[in-house]
Amino acid sequence: MKKYILISMLLFVYLLQAQIPEISFWNNIRNSSYTQNDEIHIRCETIDLLGLETEMFYSTSFGWENIEMINLSGLTFEAIIPALPAETQFCRFRTETDTIVGMMPAYQQNDLFPSEDELGFIAADPIGDNLDPDSPNLDITGNYFGYSDTRFYAGITNESGEFPLDVGGLFPITYYFYVTTILNPETVLIDSVVYAMIYCDIPMLMSPGLYRISGTEFSLETFGLIGSIEAEVVDGQLQMACDIETLTGDENFGEWPNITNSIGVEMITAKYTLPTEFLMTDLAKISLQFIDQYEIEPIINILPEISELEGTNGGLFTCTYYDENGHFPITAEIIVDGEAFLLNPLNFDYSDEVIFESTTGSYGWEEATFRFSDNNFEFVEDTIINNSSSDDELPIASSTLQNYPNPFNPNTTIFFETTNSHENARIEIYNLKGQKVREFDVILSGVEGESNSITWNGIDESGQQVSSGIYFYQLKVDEKPVAKNKCLLLK
Repeated sequence: MKKYILISMLLFVYLLQAQIPEISFWNNIRNSSYTQNDEIHIRCETIDLLGLETEMFYSTSFGWENIEMINLSGLTFEAIIPALPAETQFCRFRTETDTIVGMMPAYQQNDLFPSEDELGFIAADPIGDNLDPDSPNLDITGNYFGYSDTRFYAGITNESGEFPLDVGGLFPITYYFYVTTILNPETVLIDSVVYAMIYCDIPMLMSPGLYRISGTEFSLETFGLIGSIEAEVVDGQLQMACDIETLTGDENFGEWPNITNSIGVEMITAKYTLPTEFLMTDLAKISLQFIDQYEIEPIINILPEISELEGTNGGLFTCTYYDENGHFPITAEIIVDGEAFLLNPLNFDYSDEVIFESTTGSYGWEEATFRFSDNNFEFVEDTIINNSSSDDELPIASSTLQNYPNPFNPNTTIFFETTNSHENARIEIYNLKGQKVREFDVILSGVEGESNSITWNGIDESGQQVSSGIYFYQLKVDEKPVAKNKCLLLK
């Protein structure tokens, strides 16, 4: 059974590398101010993959609570949670697909063992998928993970609620292994080394500890002890903990923190029969643990400011939004001659000014009111009047703009058209911070229904490959933005 176990672990590594891009599952995490009902709106953008289910855990006075995140539009998800205005509030995210879980594990503030705080739930595991039906202790039913400033914590539950280390008897020849594998997803394919907290006890051969696993076979000979672990069964859950510094300080682990501040984790049970037979009996769902959490500090709210209000006669409106607290607006709209339209941000970094725009198509409008609120009960408004006297100005807002494929790697083609011909037109591409990474000058045909296109290969203006992530692109005609969209580069 050595080869079977080895293939499983290599598949684990392959899935991590193949499915996890260089970005987080959750981008542009941001929050509103406190609403009148003492609630907070939290939003983020997820990656564009089928079958994602995203939920958020938030701290309360009594522990962690969870809530499903709702898709607002595109890649944007939102959760609304009760606020703790008098204290710092923590949030963490969990996204599950058919094959993998990405999550922020639960921070263990007291740094005690066994943990006094709840470990982060990874996934449930089906009952009855254990390859040794006579050993319900090897049938994993759930797995958990957490971290403190000094330790990684793991939790396993099983069908029996007990975790014996052997089959019993005076001289047993069969022993049980309860394993939490840990790897650095950014270096593991280079050196083929993984690590494991292993709870077992084979007299004179192997005891509980933190092990390096290397080589081409999964056997006692490939286990190298690098440190101790703590292990204890608490209310039917086996908890294990190891020292972070011991793990990440091993010469084969790689740089820590790594680029994504993440580790791969998988729980495994196995049975070992003397002299050499291994049987891997159950393995839980693979997870990628992002060692991070989102914090919301108590604040005294300062209402946002809006400036640089502009509108074209053709119905394209823009303004600049700034919130000293870094809050995003729950309400962002423009009311044009009595009709309300959404205003959309061009980026999501609310620590600085953010440009909002709306293409309403309200040609020849008379009055437009920009309206914002970061708490949904106190509003900031400003009104502009259309002073244009030109009846010949043609609306340029009737434009289409899209790209294919999306997501893409490495190339995508951006298609666009307008109803008029303009020599001064270009496509501009921006990152999530609002920084321009590339622009293309184009000549529009002006023939209705005739499409123009450019191809972007993920290279910026300096000739460098940009990183994976979400990018915005917009069509500008005569120096005015007329349409925008977004795309996702995956590697």
